[in-house]
Amino acid sequence: MNDNIFAFSATETGYNHKKINKVCEDASDFYDDDRMHICVVADGHGSDNYPRTDRGARYAVDAAIKCIIEFVENADPKQVLDDERCDFALLLQLAKSILNEWYRSVEDDHIIHPFGEKELEKVSEKYRRRYLAEKEEDRRIEKAYGCTLIAYVVTAEYSFGLQIGDGKCVVVDRFGSFTEPIPWDENCQLNVTTSICDSDSIEEFRFCISDQIPAAVFCGSDGIDDSYADPEELHALYRSILKIFTEHGIEVGQNEIREYLPVLTKKGSGDDVSVGVIIDMEQAADIAPLLEIQTQIFKLTTELAEKKHRLVTTYEKKASLVNKLQKLIGLDKSLGGTAGLIDKLTDESDQLKGEIVSLESEIELLSRQEQELVYDNQVASFDAGAGTEDVTVPEEHLPETGGDGEGQVLTDTQAENTKDDMIGQPETLKEKDGPEEKKAAGAGGSKMMSEVDSIPEEKDTEIPLVVSAEGPSECVEKSAADDEAESAHKDPMLSGGTMADKDDVVMRMETAIIEKGATDEFLGKAMPEDAVKIEVLAPENRSQEEA
Repeated sequence: MNDNIFAFSATETGYNHKKINKVCEDASDFYDDDRMHICVVADGHGSDNYPRTDRGARYAVDAAIKCIIEFVENADPKQVLDDERCDFALLLQLAKSILNEWYRSVEDDHIIHPFGEKELEKVSEKYRRRYLAEKEEDRRIEKAYGCTLIAYVVTAEYSFGLQIGDGKCVVVDRFGSFTEPIPWDENCQLNVTTSICDSDSIEEFRFCISDQIPAAVFCGSDGIDDSYADPEELHALYRSILKIFTEHGIEVGQNEIREYLPVLTKKGSGDDVSVGVIIDMEQAADIAPLLEIQTQIFKLTTELAEKKHRLVTTYEKKASLVNKLQKLIGLDKSLGGTAGLIDKLTDESDQLKGEIVSLESEIELLSRQEQELVYDNQVASFDAGAGTEDVTVPEEHLPETGGDGEGQVLTDTQAENTKDDMIGQPETLKEKDGPEEKKAAGAGGSKMMSEVDSIPEEKDTEIPLVVSAEGPSECVEKSAADDEAESAHKDPMLSGGTMADKDDVVMRMETAIIEKGATDEFLGKAMPEDAVKIEVLAPENRSQEEA
């Protein structure tokens, strides 16, 4: 396989966990050989009712890597690529194999290390009954080991991902587009997540398959995406990581990730953080100019949002002053003696008028620069992967031609010439830390910038049987009648079922506490020389208290 592709992973204990001497409940690992590249992350549950969740995460990662290797070595690539059309029959077999291997590890661990009273002293009575039940059929020891799981694999013929629970899998394609191809489970909301320990967990796995080799894959536990306000900020982090790898090499990039994770958990979620990556260095280098444009667009968009917010605030201040002036003028006519105050408020109003004019001018300039960069991004995307085919450029990004208003089709050379004629030399962009209203913390001068007792009753179920990773030899295409019947009953594997159907839902009630003054402390200030080297919009300043 391509020698330019490699996998890597890193895990860091959460800042809040360190403060209370709590073990790291995340786990991650990776695997490389000449046929495949694999990265896996697992996130244990923070509640005291899951006393062995750290072991469960480790077992899940090990089981995933072992079963994926066996799967890739035995599966027919053509059948894998056709698996989505077959309702992911092959990947469901793989998920069952992972579950079976995980259950085996859990049982072996429990045989060697039975539950002790001290270990269960913080566990609720409901869960104690589950773990210590005398009858084997009533015992649910696997609950103590519950965790989430994300895995991604890249081969020469295909790539695929699988996931149960929360966390994010972000894929960067050869055009520089950032997507999250594994469908989201709507049952994973706030601090609620599905888990590998659920009795119906096989129905909660989600999958994606592609015939393309991605430029990069990032699998992150929820401690990472919870550190950022929205997906764009998370993608900015991953763009920055890619830039480090392409500019400074693999070893430096790996070290940067290891050094940045402690900063991320301290300034962000406070939770354990894990990331698994697979990067095609050749493709990453090809899209580097495109990623740089995207970074500039992100910074401009952030600055533009800040200016617009300031403009709205300034208009509100001006309106308030005008209202005060009107009242004072009326008061002066009846009582007199307020002329000095009226003059002062009039001066303040004039200053605000000037600030409004200045802000409107800055916003107009930033909007124009943003449009130019959006056009650059589109042309660069075309250059990165469209070859000599035609590219459609929206009318708003074209110079005036007297056309009919429709989007025009340009060849590669024409598109480049049009860009040069229209844009010329953009003005130097102003570096900003981010909007004032964001509770953001500088990441430094770096290269990269409880559970609730109302759980539904258990359903009787057995531990999954051993299933071969080879899967069925063929799949049968569904008829139109089958499709029509399925529309009335959505596949529970894809939807994750409804909350009423689940035997258990893991809830981790972690209270976010915004430390007073944290925003003022970090916004707009240069970070120390010895800070870690990651240059993106930093996550929200917040810590979490575990219930």
